[in-house]
Amino acid sequence: MCGILGAVGKSPPRPLSKPNILEARDLMRTRGPDSEGFLELTDGRGGNCYLAHRRLAIQDLSENGSQPMRSADGRYTIVYNGEVYNAQSLRKQLEQLGTRFKSTSDTEVILEGYSCWGAEVVQRLNGIFAFAIWDQYENRFFLARDRLGVKPLYLSESPGFFAFASDLRALRHLGLGSEIDTQALCLYLALGYIPAPRSIWAGITKLEAGQFLSWRAGEESVVTQYWEAPDDTDFEGKPEAIEDLIDNVVEEQLLSDVPVGLFLSGGLDSSLLASSLVARGRANDNLVAITAAFPGNDRGDEAPIAKRTAKQLGIHLECLPFSSDVDPYFDAAVAAMDEPIAFNAIVTQAGVSQLASEAGLKVVLTGDGGDEVFGGYTWHYPSARKPPSLFDLCFGNFFDLRMVKRKISELKAARFEAKSEYFSYMRSVFSALRPDEISGIQTGSRAAQIEELLLEVFERHNAARLPDKRRWQRIDLYTFCQDVVLPKVDRTGMAYSIEARPPLLDHRIVEWGLSRPLSDPFDAFPKNAVRQILKKRGLGFLLNEPKRGFSLKSRGGPKIDKREFITQNVSKVGLTKKWKPSVSRKSEARGHKIETLYWLSRWHAAHVDDSKTISNEI
Repeated sequence: MCGILGAVGKSPPRPLSKPNILEARDLMRTRGPDSEGFLELTDGRGGNCYLAHRRLAIQDLSENGSQPMRSADGRYTIVYNGEVYNAQSLRKQLEQLGTRFKSTSDTEVILEGYSCWGAEVVQRLNGIFAFAIWDQYENRFFLARDRLGVKPLYLSESPGFFAFASDLRALRHLGLGSEIDTQALCLYLALGYIPAPRSIWAGITKLEAGQFLSWRAGEESVVTQYWEAPDDTDFEGKPEAIEDLIDNVVEEQLLSDVPVGLFLSGGLDSSLLASSLVARGRANDNLVAITAAFPGNDRGDEAPIAKRTAKQLGIHLECLPFSSDVDPYFDAAVAAMDEPIAFNAIVTQAGVSQLASEAGLKVVLTGDGGDEVFGGYTWHYPSARKPPSLFDLCFGNFFDLRMVKRKISELKAARFEAKSEYFSYMRSVFSALRPDEISGIQTGSRAAQIEELLLEVFERHNAARLPDKRRWQRIDLYTFCQDVVLPKVDRTGMAYSIEARPPLLDHRIVEWGLSRPLSDPFDAFPKNAVRQILKKRGLGFLLNEPKRGFSLKSRGGPKIDKREFITQNVSKVGLTKKWKPSVSRKSEARGHKIETLYWLSRWHAAHVDDSKTISNEI
């Protein structure tokens, strides 16, 4: 894991120089604490091309792996963040074609692969990556992001100027993203996150999962979707049996010149990875597993289950107890997030990332993606999303005057969800503010326009030929997973220089999970394919445990009252003071709505100068 940065062109929003490029680069120091690099070139049109890099050394720890790295012929220069697990086989192919390598790094494999194969190189890469290659002959940038969007890549483009970075804060330091995008803010308030390709800042977007981009001064950038999750159960090239495939992928992702650990909860997915390590004889290779504990919360504490799993498999386990004093982890989580996310799992993730760092780890395997790939969320099952009947809403407790406002709120929510299956789905994932509530607190926005924005988010990822369950799995991959699950792990991990690798999001496993027709052996219960493997491997005790998730379950929290904190900060985000009725005790989903406004307020207070303004009214 590293931090990359680039800027090219003669019309930047503010004059660029080596000092401010280096300052922007070093805002990503925790993404790459081991070394730094910088290169200044010309863009062939009277402007400069800057490339900068922060390195977290995982493969080839020598100076030979340093970046920016130039190709053997001097034509191409790369900055790269990620890991390519099949680098060795690609290296052999390139050597057979006459390439001579000066390092053992996967960076050089991508660079020389592009020199040989051009854009086709991304189809050959098996890994997690975000990289940019500058072509000195054509004065052209080529950028690519991995198939599932594990590694972040932000972009900013204007006439005659182009910039990119691993972190929004680096681009903002260059004078980009000076105003909050109002449409992105609307989406955050409704979803609890900001879906790609938008970012919270006007003028900055995200290169989406499975895309590459070509940019040249004087031309519009061209984006190509080189990989998509299956959109049909007749998907070609179905992979091998899933148990062997998972074991193979886990072994591939142990590729590293530094120790590799494991985030082990009491859940099925991380336990599956642990069992794969044992199956391949890798559990005793100084493996350290990391888990979180919530003392005093018997229903929410997964630590006893994780301890039982680790003991049975012979894995050393380090445990972080989340006691009543969780303020430091709240602060760390907020500091890590370059965009607001309204899911308090970022707090837990910050804690276990710190513990992994203290255990001497740089690389950790995670179980992220298992719910999306194997259908583990309740909302993947339509019956779980059935809204209450209008009769119950209108006439239940009709004569209890104390419940009138609550019933009105629930009725409005039911009417909204009934408008579209996508609205019902999104409210099952996270019931944040409704469009009518957002329009009431955001000047210039209208509920109907917000609904159109939301429909666009989900419709573009719908695959009508898939069975309903697979449709929702696919939509999850491109929304909730790409813009909540993966950023949560990446940002908090990088705050402690931890590279997180999610084996279950290997594209071959994703293709297996989404291309299979519905069947009882794999779909009768959530994640039945995973359940069968665990039972076979002697971990059947996990199957009767309820799904808890990895969110914060401690009774502790910030000492300041959340509503008071929102009151102090909400106007700075561009919202009016009319938010209080939406989070009154009579409002449905009150807790989620408070969380949405609270995390937005905390993010703004930590990252945004009070003088910044709001842009792009709807």
